[in-house]
Amino acid sequence: MTIELFGFPGTRANRVQWLLDELELPYEYRKLELMQGEHKRAPYLERHPHGLVPALTDDGTTLIESAAMILHLADKAGKLAPPVGGMDRARYYQFVIYASATLDSHAVQYFFHTAFFPPERRDPAKAEAAKPQLVTAIDFLERELGDAEYLVGNEFSAADVAVGYPLALMAQSKLLEGRERISAYFGRLAARPAFKRVFG
Repeated sequence: MTIELFGFPGTRANRVQWLLDELELPYEYRKLELMQGEHKRAPYLERHPHGLVPALTDDGTTLIESAAMILHLADKAGKLAPPVGGMDRARYYQFVIYASATLDSHAVQYFFHTAFFPPERRDPAKAEAAKPQLVTAIDFLERELGDAEYLVGNEFSAADVAVGYPLALMAQSKLLEGRERISAYFGRLAARPAFKRVFG
């Protein structure tokens, strides 16, 4: 059965689509018209009760958390994930969950109020409230990278895809400027053909 990804460009659906392309898994992309509220109406609400994107259906099972999609798809393909049971696998879990649970909301808020919204809709206080968490995240990721090119075992993995989405927002918000190590890391991610296909 074909994998179906329900999303909209620029949302967390991007990270899932990016991984699907990296894994070369066949899928169908179902673009929802967010500006018309399609994600807040039936039949989509039967798939995702919170009316958010993305949602992914695979073999009759629907997932509504992008981190779960990342973990599932890498395991399904048997690629871009370290072996189960080792410490690289523990680090891999950490970064996939860290991206979704800690980084995403702050990166989205900062991006909206510094780059995405028109000037009259931006709230500088909301951007400033998000910024300290993002600066801490950059410090943490730079420390965890060290001299490696990627986060886990010095090999590109689905953890880099998970982290790459909020970093893309942070790059557009100019938060990575002046941070050589994280900028170089994001540059490696953004140079990947699958990233370019999804993010443009």
